[in-house]
Amino acid sequence: MNAAGAQRQLAVCVDDFGLHDGVNQAVFDLLALRRISAVSCLVDGPSWVAGATALREAVGQPDAPVADVGLHLNFTETLDVAAQSACPSQPLGALIQACYLRRLDVAVLAREIERQWDRFEACWGRAPDFIDGHQHAHQLPQIRDALLQVLRRRCPSGSAGPRPWVRQCRSPGWRAVLAGISVSDTVKAAIIGALGATVLGRAVGRLGLRHSERLLGVYPFDADAAAYLRRWQAWLSLVRPQGDLLMCHPSVPMQKSPPWPDVIAPSRYMEHAVLTGEAFGALLKAGGVRIVRLGEPGRL
Repeated sequence: MNAAGAQRQLAVCVDDFGLHDGVNQAVFDLLALRRISAVSCLVDGPSWVAGATALREAVGQPDAPVADVGLHLNFTETLDVAAQSACPSQPLGALIQACYLRRLDVAVLAREIERQWDRFEACWGRAPDFIDGHQHAHQLPQIRDALLQVLRRRCPSGSAGPRPWVRQCRSPGWRAVLAGISVSDTVKAAIIGALGATVLGRAVGRLGLRHSERLLGVYPFDADAAAYLRRWQAWLSLVRPQGDLLMCHPSVPMQKSPPWPDVIAPSRYMEHAVLTGEAFGALLKAGGVRIVRLGEPGRL
């Protein structure tokens, strides 16, 4: 391991905390192993309120947490019909079309973001460390406009206290292919980034807020453990000195199934097995990448 490699830093975020108890337990397992540094929460999920107390204990004291805890804005999953009635969710394809055709009401979207933010604070006791979106919806036109309005109101320039960072979904580009990532995975990551990553990042910067740099961890949820470990090896080789974020979606088998199918459950179980395994620990050590919180001063 060379000196330059030893200095590289990566945030690793588990998405979908609160979706069901299996995701929550996977988060607790990985926090105990110090293999993740961020947790993104679905506040309308049936396991959010029940899991928040245990998450608070697992993360540790607010002045020295082992992970950032953020708000995973949701516009594509119906998790709480009553709570979401003013702004019902839509399938991702329909939502993208509606956003790009400017068919949504930005004021309604802003109120929905405020509602989810308030629900986070009511349970967590403080503001989120970061903001991102389920299926990356936070970066879409109109939703992005609404989010920026909310950030401007809640985090005015010069305000005291911690201010959230925002996930930017910029892809690593064709360097990923050279690192061993398939063309199809690379194209998928590029499409996600093209939906608004650069525009959102620049707008967040103009508000005086921080954002993550490139997003790693995009793959087709194929439930292939060997391929996932190889992808991790490639992703780690792409990590820059600081600012990059890798998303993951692990889970253990659910004790209580939610009232809808978790369509990526097999991949979630596979991710948990890989991320808690000895081979992954060895890969992290050999890769010379340190897992860090982006919320720490100087990380972004």
